Amino acid sequence: MHVSTRAALLAATLVWATSASAQTYTLEEAVRTAVANSPQGEATAARLDGLNAARSAADTNPAPTIDGTVENIGTPGFSQWQIDGTYNQRLERGGKRAARVGLAQGDITVAGAEALVRRLDLASEVQALYVEAQAAALSLELAKSRVEIAETLANEVQRRVDEARDPLFAGTRARTQLAEARVDLGLAEHAFEAALARLALLTGGDPRSIGVVTSGFLEAEEIAITTADLTPVDLAVFQARRERADANYRLQEANSRTDPTVFAGPRLFGNGDVAVIAGFSLPLPNRALNRANIDRAAAEQRQVEADLAVERFQRRRQIALAAERVEEARHEAEAIQEQVVPGAEQTLREVRAGYNRGGFTFLDVSIAQTALHEARVRFVDALAEYHQAKVDYDRLTGRFIELVGGY
Repeated sequence: MHVSTRAALLAATLVWATSASAQTYTLEEAVRTAVANSPQGEATAARLDGLNAARSAADTNPAPTIDGTVENIGTPGFSQWQIDGTYNQRLERGGKRAARVGLAQGDITVAGAEALVRRLDLASEVQALYVEAQAAALSLELAKSRVEIAETLANEVQRRVDEARDPLFAGTRARTQLAEARVDLGLAEHAFEAALARLALLTGGDPRSIGVVTSGFLEAEEIAITTADLTPVDLAVFQARRERADANYRLQEANSRTDPTVFAGPRLFGNGDVAVIAGFSLPLPNRALNRANIDRAAAEQRQVEADLAVERFQRRRQIALAAERVEEARHEAEAIQEQVVPGAEQTLREVRAGYNRGGFTFLDVSIAQTALHEARVRFVDALAEYHQAKVDYDRLTGRFIELVGGY
C-alpha cells in the first residue's frame, strides 16, 4: 500500500498489541474480564452476607425472659418470705415479624440492584479506556506514516541538494521535519503504551502483553436520537428502594400495635406452701410517636417516587444530549474522511510531482505534507470524539447490561 493512502485507510482490520504473544481483547472481552477481576464481586458478596444474616435475625420471635423476686424478708421472724419465679414471653401483634423480614429483604434487593449499577459503571469506564487505547493506536499509525513520508521527502530533497537544484537549507529543513516526525512518533508510542497500561489496571495482567482491536473504531454508525427511559438496571434500583420504603411503612404500622407480655411461674412461701402465679402486661401506646413514624415512612415513599420521576426526566435529557454529541462527531468524521483527507492527499501528490519537475519549492511540499497529516489527525480526533460520546450514550441506554449480568 502506498504511504500516502496507508494512514488514510488507518488499517481497518488492524489489531494493535505490544508484543507478538499479546492477549488481544475485543471491547466485550475487556469488559467481561474487568468485571471478573474487579473486587466489587467480593465486596458485594460480603455485603449481601451481612444483609442475609440481618434477615435471618429479623425472622425470629422476641426472646423470652425469666424473672425472680424475693419479698417479705424481715422481722418479726422470717417465715413470711416469698420467692417468685416467672417465665415471660412478649407476644408480637400486627405482623411485626413479617414486616421486619420484608424490610430486611428490601435492603438485600437494594444492595443487589446497586451492585449491578456499579458493574455497569465499571463497564463504561472500561469502554472509555478501550476507546482511548484505540485512538492511541491509530495515532501511532499516523505518526509512523508521517515518518515514512518525511523520510521519503528528505531523501528527495537531499538528492536535489546534491544535484545543486535546491539550496542547502532545504535539506536542513527536511531533516529537521524528519526529526520532528520521529519525536512525535516516540510520543505516540509512549501514549499508546500508557493507554494500554491504564486499560490493564482494570482488565488485569501485564500491560505489555495486551492489545486492542481497532477495526470497530472506523465504524461511525448513525444512531436515532431517542427519549428512552431508564435502563432496566437503573430502574431496578428505584424499584428496590420503593419496595423497601413500602416495607418500612408496613413495619411502622405494625409497630403502632402494642405487644402484650404474658408470664407464669411458681411462688414459694416461707412456711413451705407453693402457689402458681400468672398474668400479663400491656404497654400503653404512644400515639404521637407512632403517627410520626408512620408519617416519616410515608414521606420516604413519596421521596422515592419523586426521585424516580426526577431521574427519568434527567435521563431522557441526558440520552438526547449524548445522542446529539454522537451524531455531531459522526458528521464531522464523515465530512473529513470524504472531503478533506482525499483533497489533502491529492494536493500532496500533485505538489510532490511538481516539485520533482522543479515547479514547486520545498516549502510548498512541506505545507502540503503538514496539511495532510493534520487532516488525518483531525479525522482520528473526530472518531475519538464519536466513540467517547458513544461511551456516555451506551451507559445511559444500557448497552452492556447482559454482559455484566444485569436484567
